[in-house]
Amino acid sequence: MRMKCRRFKEKFRNSKCCCTVCAAAAGLLVIIVLISGFSLLISCFDASDDLVSCMAAIALCAGSFAAGFIIAKRRRRHGLLAGLCAGIFIYLTVFLFGIILLKSFSGAGTFMKLILVLLCSCIGGVCGVNTRICKPPK
Repeated sequence: MRMKCRRFKEKFRNSKCCCTVCAAAAGLLVIIVLISGFSLLISCFDASDDLVSCMAAIALCAGSFAAGFIIAKRRRRHGLLAGLCAGIFIYLTVFLFGIILLKSFSGAGTFMKLILVLLCSCIGGVCGVNTRICKPPK
């Protein structure tokens, strides 16, 4: 009985769904860390609205790149498609959190954010597949 449970855990851990969710969670963590760091910088000096918008876009791009990189490095194949899946998942999560927190739909820049997230996550996916596999020395 334990062998079946262990096999199920291993299969689930290496499944596409689990890899996508884990990579998106790591990407969201990167976004949160960068947004927190940028908000600390903004609190130190007065920043224009364009600079704040640029910082938010940089954080979103870095998080989606990290998610695409992580999922592709873990799966080791189909980097463009894996990055695309991670980008869609991150975009939907950020979009839903925006709707929940703002309690309204803001269509300004939504399509541009989608393009940025998908582009950066696909680039991260391609980079993740093409990285070397680290093998420990014998």
